[in-house]
Amino acid sequence: MHNRVNMEINRSQKNQSQDSSAMNVAAFIPRLWMIMIPFAVPFLIISFNYFEALERTGAIGAFIADTLMPATNIAYVASIFILKSRKI
Repeated sequence: MHNRVNMEINRSQKNQSQDSSAMNVAAFIPRLWMIMIPFAVPFLIISFNYFEALERTGAIGAFIADTLMPATNIAYVASIFILKSRKI
């Protein structure tokens, strides 16, 4: 009985050591949300410039720009939070 317990402990330690090496490599690969965070400010600046140019095209462009700019920016930030919560 004692030998079985020791063998099971040794087997689990070997499995953990093999699994830990795989996890160490994954720890250095940045997640998608980590990549999106530094690009948040440039994205907001580009989207602001794009929608401002769209507003200058006329009444329809101004209506589209006024409705889509907040939705686009909120969707970008929300996608960062969703990716972070799902650990993607």
